[in-house]
Amino acid sequence: MIDLKEIENAKHVAIVVDDEVLIPVGSALYTYVLRLHKKVSFVFEKGVVDRKFSFLPWVDKIRLHTPTSSDVKVKLDSADLDLYNVFKINAIVLNQKMATALYASLLLEYDGFINSDADGTIFATASELMACGADYKTCNKFIIKRTTLAKIRLKSLMLKNMLLTDNAKEAVFYITDDDLKSSGATLEDAKEITKEAFGLEYVEKTSLIIKDKGNMV
Repeated sequence: MIDLKEIENAKHVAIVVDDEVLIPVGSALYTYVLRLHKKVSFVFEKGVVDRKFSFLPWVDKIRLHTPTSSDVKVKLDSADLDLYNVFKINAIVLNQKMATALYASLLLEYDGFINSDADGTIFATASELMACGADYKTCNKFIIKRTTLAKIRLKSLMLKNMLLTDNAKEAVFYITDDDLKSSGATLEDAKEITKEAFGLEYVEKTSLIIKDKGNMV
């Protein structure tokens, strides 16, 4: 659980994430720390940030290493409602930047709200964030609707080789390293494409298998 008191008493806060799905949460917390007039650093340990996050506040401030001058390090490990609930419990008023970042986090975590785990609480939270000014249209544009020619090429290969198993409840996709190289797409693109199968009737699960290596990702 994020300790706001610890942040309030700090001089220099380092917000650290090691998974890109946590970048929106980090963005929301960064805004909060700035409002406290504290020095703050935003660290993504894997370095390269996907272009789909470019619309989020403070992404241009992301650095690779935690500064030695920081006296409090907040390592985020959940993209769910944890930060939103902390803000709510402590009566923290969300501004547009915070609301937009938290809405983007929900959009990512629940696959554009088509994931079966997206229950009434998630939709109610999304509605509250929109009421706080979340720019949901921009979130949808960059996270859900964003595509590239490389991704389209890979999608055609993946759909060609897709199989439905378990009475059409599971969609299984197969790709090879050559598919990624020839299309110019990434493994993250492939993972996003598999999620679109949840739009098919009966599909409850998706799997992505790299045939060359015989492993599932």
